[in-house]
Amino acid sequence: MLTDPVNIPVSMVYADTHVNAAIFRQSALLTHGEYQYTAFYAPDETITLGRRRHDAASWEWERIPHRGNVRDRHNVISIGISRNGLLHVAYDHHNDPLRYRVGVASDSLEVGPEQPMTGQRESRVTYPQFLSSPDGRFYFFYRDGKAHNGDLCLNVYDPDSGVWTPLHHPLIAGSGLNNAYWWRPGVGPDGSLHLAWCWRWGPDHPPPEGVRGMLRNSHVCYATSQDGGLTWCKSDGAQYVMPITHLSAEVVDPVPEGSNLMNQCSSTVDAQGRPHLVHYRNDEAGIPQIIHAYFDGSEWHVRPITSFQKGFSLSHRPDVRSLLERRPLSRPDIAVGSDGTAYVIYRDARSGGRVQVMWASAPSYCDWKVRDLTDFPVGNWEPNYDPVAWREREELHLWVHACGEGWPERGAAGGPQMAYVVQASVSRGASTTPL
Repeated sequence: MLTDPVNIPVSMVYADTHVNAAIFRQSALLTHGEYQYTAFYAPDETITLGRRRHDAASWEWERIPHRGNVRDRHNVISIGISRNGLLHVAYDHHNDPLRYRVGVASDSLEVGPEQPMTGQRESRVTYPQFLSSPDGRFYFFYRDGKAHNGDLCLNVYDPDSGVWTPLHHPLIAGSGLNNAYWWRPGVGPDGSLHLAWCWRWGPDHPPPEGVRGMLRNSHVCYATSQDGGLTWCKSDGAQYVMPITHLSAEVVDPVPEGSNLMNQCSSTVDAQGRPHLVHYRNDEAGIPQIIHAYFDGSEWHVRPITSFQKGFSLSHRPDVRSLLERRPLSRPDIAVGSDGTAYVIYRDARSGGRVQVMWASAPSYCDWKVRDLTDFPVGNWEPNYDPVAWREREELHLWVHACGEGWPERGAAGGPQMAYVVQASVSRGASTTPL
C-alpha cells in the first residue's frame, strides 16, 4: 500500500504540450545522494535545471539558455547522474543532431557547453535516455533514424576517464523496414539490463487488411543483458546474434498490427531480478486495456489488469482535434515494491483525468485495487517517477502537472502550469483514504 500523497511544489512550467510530461523522459526526477534533481522547459521555453534536498521543499536553479521546440512533444529533456556525481543532460531532439551537456563538477547543477558524446551516429537523435545502474554503470539509449526506419543505439560511460564509448550501434536494428519503440529500460538489483519494445512498420511493409490508417505497432518483445550490455539474451538464456532484428526477437505479447498497441510504455525489475512490463492494447472486444506482463523465472504471464468498457482508437481520424480525445488513456508506468507488490500508475480522461494507481500482490497479481493520487485532472500528463528514490527508499516521487496538447504536434492554449512532486511511500499499515 502507498501512504496518502503529499504535493511538493516545483515551479511553473511550459504546459501547452506534454513535452515536460512524456513517459519516455529519463528521468523527470532523479535522486543522487541527498539531492533530488529535475529539468524542465520553463514558460519562456528555455531549460531549467533544479535540485532540492530530500528533506526540503525549496529548490535551487540553473538555466540553460536554449529555447526548445516545445510544440513537438518528442523533444523532451532527459537527465542522468553518473557515479562520479556529474549531471548529464540531453534535450530537444526529434531526428536532430545530438544536444548534450555535462556538469562542470561533481554534485553541481552547472553544466558546460554542448558537446558530442561519441561523435558517431549523432546526427538524427530521438528519445535520449540515461540509465544508471546499482553497480555504478551508466548508459545512454537513443534512436538514430526516424519512425519506420531507425536503430536503437547504446553507449556506455566510463566515470574515471569521462569518456563515452559506443556499446552497440545498433543494439536493435530496423533493417530499413521498421524501428523499435522501446519501453523505459529496467535495471535489476544486480545491474542486469532488461529491455522491452514493439515494432512499427513502414510503407515498404504493406499493412494487413483493415489496418490502413491505424497505428502500426505490433509484438511486444524482450531482451536482457547480464554483463553490462555487452551480450544480450532471451528470457530462456539463448544468446542473441547482434544486432537484434524483427526476425530474431523474442515475442512476449504477440500483438497484431491495428490493435491499438501503444508504443514506449514502461518496465521495471523486482527484488528477485524478474522483469515486469506494462502497456496497453485491445482486448478481445476491441477495447484497449492496460496489460501487465511479468516473467516468473520460467515463463511469461501476460494479462489485462483493467476492465474498461468504453473504447477508443489510435487511428488518424480527421475529426479528432486534441490528443486527449484521441488518447484518453495515458501510457502506464510500473514500480514493484520489495514485497513484490506491483504498482501501475496512469491517467484516464474517461474517469476524471486524475493520476491513478492500481496495485496487486505477488505472486498472482490478480486482485487489483485502484485509487486516485491527485484530486485534480492532469490533461495529457503521462507518468514519470524517480527511479532511485524508489529503489533506495521505496518512495514514489511522481512528476505531475496538468498539460494540454493539440493534434497533430501543436500546443493547446492552456498556459503555464504548476508542477509538483507527488510523493507517497510504501507502508504496510498505511492509510489509503480516497482523495
